[in-house]
Amino acid sequence: MFQGTSRLLIVLSCLTVLCLFLKVDSDQVAAASFEDGEYNGKPYKLYVPSDYDEDAEIPLVVMLHGCTQNAADFAAGTEMNAVAEQEGFMVLYPEQPRSGNFNYCWNWFEPAHQARESGEPATIAGMVGKVKDDYEIDDDRVYVTGLSAGGAMSVIMGATYPDVFTAIGVGSGLEYKAATNLIEANMAMQNGGPNPAIQGERAFEAMGEHARIVPVIVFHGSDDWTVRPINGDQVTEQWIETNNLIYSDSDHISKSPSETIQHDNPNGKNYTQYLYKNSKGESIVEKYIVQGMGHAWSGGSLQGSHTDPQGPSASEIMWNFFKSKSKEIIPDDDAPSTVATPPGGKYTTSVTVELNADREGTTYYTIDGSEPTTNSTVYSAPIVIEGSTELKFFTIDVNDKKENVKTESYVINKDDDPENDLERLEIQQNESGYVGRLIADGLSNKEFRLGDKGMYNTDTYRTILSFDTSVLDNQTINSAKLILLTKSSTGTINNISVDVKNGYFGSSPTLERNDFLASATTNSITTIENVPATNVERIEIEIPLENLNRDGLTQFRLKAQTTAGLNRNLLELYKEDDPEYTPHLEIDVSN
Repeated sequence: MFQGTSRLLIVLSCLTVLCLFLKVDSDQVAAASFEDGEYNGKPYKLYVPSDYDEDAEIPLVVMLHGCTQNAADFAAGTEMNAVAEQEGFMVLYPEQPRSGNFNYCWNWFEPAHQARESGEPATIAGMVGKVKDDYEIDDDRVYVTGLSAGGAMSVIMGATYPDVFTAIGVGSGLEYKAATNLIEANMAMQNGGPNPAIQGERAFEAMGEHARIVPVIVFHGSDDWTVRPINGDQVTEQWIETNNLIYSDSDHISKSPSETIQHDNPNGKNYTQYLYKNSKGESIVEKYIVQGMGHAWSGGSLQGSHTDPQGPSASEIMWNFFKSKSKEIIPDDDAPSTVATPPGGKYTTSVTVELNADREGTTYYTIDGSEPTTNSTVYSAPIVIEGSTELKFFTIDVNDKKENVKTESYVINKDDDPENDLERLEIQQNESGYVGRLIADGLSNKEFRLGDKGMYNTDTYRTILSFDTSVLDNQTINSAKLILLTKSSTGTINNISVDVKNGYFGSSPTLERNDFLASATTNSITTIENVPATNVERIEIEIPLENLNRDGLTQFRLKAQTTAGLNRNLLELYKEDDPEYTPHLEIDVSN
């Protein structure tokens, strides 16, 4: 992904950059052209289709290559020229020379290249301007996409030049400002970047006076060990947040997919399509996860580097997404707005929730974390919530105006004994996270995951939770519970077991690979059956008091039992997404 990472140099040096193969019919070669150009010290190539008519404006797709690649290689591998020839648009391939980066990477991780009218974003936008001067280009149909470092740069282009680019595509990329130096870049590639909600705000701020809804399509391989799949999720979440800052509250994009489509590909790799729609039913953000694909352009040709011909054609799918978008996507301020009273939050007793729309209509809701539809329960009376629940709802008014789905999360923490106090003991953030079984499975102190990665594996990930229980000192403790809240669930988790260590697993308190198999003080203090399969459900684990180390750290290791299969069985728990949802110890202390 970037200069200075020796591990990537070893991997990427093994990939050969092959010669350009322009995939067009033989009778079109004479008419079509693949031209060389230069702007601000950087070269580029421009594909002009054979049917170009200087009297008619046509679309332009900008393609940003990844590390170790160049314009010709990227054109050959993605086969975007073939799509352009068939569909009638131009393709611009900006090229990063070695003078810009030793590994030919776009410098997405440097602050000098993350703002408007600065560094590489200004150069790429300038190239687009030059092509517009030389050819008839439709200003409303200019798009940008890229792979890896190019995917990360396409995110930056969408944030800094939303007036230039109608929509963006991101192949194996990262969220806006996922890093601001080399060290952060390496960490982000493996563990994900900062909170995507915060980065979404930063992308919105970068838009400035040019802020507008930017449609985004994301491609990522489930087995990408160079830029881990969490980054594809974060790109998706970041752009939902950015666009929602432009939309009104009644018209926002749900953070949960409006539709999930499984695609079986008998002659290649299966993939899952996630659609995130606004209240008009328009798909504004889409994410494609290709099962078994590594760090590659999906569906490309082996005549270029970093491609996977067995994946669905990202070039064709992205173009179909692009051509359905325009700069006319605007928030629907006339959609109904529904408010939940009381709002989501943390409560100590059951809650009775009313849903009140601002106009006459029908309100639909769910309380199991699933996305509501017109087939869901119709709201007719206040909803009594006894336990932690994710409430989702929307209203359709009498004129068939539909608001986007809203979500309110209720965390119920009951304390019925007035003579006792519940103390909350927080995790040690830097010492807590997940550890993979193999080196390739990674480790991260930024998220918690249990289960397997699919492909007929089991027990791929285990979560380590670390607490400084020395603060309990000599207090009289009646009981202790480990409290977890589910964030997402894929596949089936049969059960969860818990190991305890008085002190720390492995050779140090910090997260390390040895933690996966390191000895425990007590193995399997409990097994949790009936693991929640929906989001924001509370898991309570009773901890025997003798397992609390009052002289230092107490660490817990959570592992899941799953059944081997092609698709992954994965449970994610909240960590730092919201302080109310962070895992903690609930200690019942006598007054």
